[in-house]
Amino acid sequence: MKYEKYSYIFPPRPKNAVNPEDLSFWDNNSLIAQPKLNGSNTTIYTNGVQTVVMNRHNSRLSNFNLSQSEINSIYKCEPGKWLVINGEYLNKNKQDETGESFNHKLIIFDILVCDSNYLVGSTFSERVSILDDLYGTHNSDKEYLYSITENIYRVKSYNSGFSSIFSEFTKAPVVEGLVLKRKSGKLEVGTTENNNTKSQIKSRVATKNYKY
Repeated sequence: MKYEKYSYIFPPRPKNAVNPEDLSFWDNNSLIAQPKLNGSNTTIYTNGVQTVVMNRHNSRLSNFNLSQSEINSIYKCEPGKWLVINGEYLNKNKQDETGESFNHKLIIFDILVCDSNYLVGSTFSERVSILDDLYGTHNSDKEYLYSITENIYRVKSYNSGFSSIFSEFTKAPVVEGLVLKRKSGKLEVGTTENNNTKSQIKSRVATKNYKY
């Protein structure tokens, strides 16, 4: 499916939640777990010239501080072709595992369009492989993140050990839980916010606002 001019795509995101105590039940080799960082769901659309940064509510993301040159550094398409990246923009001034603020960082976790090809019908595993090819797997000082640029990272994906990963990584306040994504789950056209919810579930640390 071709994507040849900017139009908004509702990003894939989980709607249903599971208790962290039940993570071992879901650790069955059919899902991929990604640490969920505490920020704003953000989608970046760029063709190398035009760049649009949107939140999950189809509005421009406010308080976005990454430079255009840094955004350009993740553009890996043929000139003029569209790239659409989905991630978490950290804008809540949460602390990392060292107690330091980890803020104004983009954490990529999915790709929706590459070289103007809207990846409808691709599985989540296939899209992780595309991200591997585009950006590599360069470790950072965060065990749960790959490094791309100074302020842009990729979240790591895990095939097993969900309970222990949850327990270890959520020690950092910036990590609020895990998102579990079905490996074979195919990307649907993002025409509404409820598209692509059936192939994902979330599990988060209990807070005053969220039971889990």
